[in-house]
Parts: sequence; structure tokens; C-alpha cells
Amino acid sequence: MGASWSNKSSWFGSNSPTKDGKISSPNGPPYLKQPKLDPRRLASQFVYTRKGSMYFDEDGDLAHEFYEEIKVDDSQKTTMRQKLANLRPQGTVYYPNPRLHVDFPIPMYSPIEK
Repeated sequence: MGASWSNKSSWFGSNSPTKDGKISSPNGPPYLKQPKLDPRRLASQFVYTRKGSMYFDEDGDLAHEFYEEIKVDDSQKTTMRQKLANLRPQGTVYYPNPRLHVDFPIPMYSPIEK
């Protein structure tokens, strides 16, 4: 399913049959060899999703942290305790607009018109 970037063949099948029905070998004539593709050229400079940093509780509320109010014994005081159980991660969050990837190796520019 994934691409193979070995030196023996390109990912789009150098062992495919030619017009004559013969299978071309990697060491065959130069006119039968297919061009190598740089994997950096296949990458997209846009990012469409991110991993969510918030959690859902059992009521369906979404937040970074959850606290519950605890009453102290033999007193009128209450304290807040962080809730850590029964929380589900938010999961994948889709951006409304694509973002540029930070590590993209090719600079993007717009020519200045005068």
C-alpha cells in the first residue's frame, strides 16, 4: 500500500510490462527506465488536521481540565478537586482553513509586482 523508495525500482512499478509484453528489468535499456520521484515533492505543504488537546466528560462538556466540588467533613468549607476519571480525548480536530506545515522544505513566495 505504501510507496517503496529503494534504489532498485520506483514506486510506480518499473516491473510493468512494455508494449511488447516483456517485463523490463531495472538494469534494462535507459529508454525503458522510468524517472525517479523525490519523496519531498510528493508531500503537501498544507496541514488539515491536528490532535485535540481537550477532553469530554460524561455529560458531553468539552474543556482542558475538569474540577468537582468536595465538601470537607465536619465543616462548612468546600474544596475543588481535579477530576481525572471518565474523560475521553477530543481526538482529531479539522482546521476550517488549511495551514502551512512548519517543516516544509520548499519556501513559498509571491513575486513583487511593480
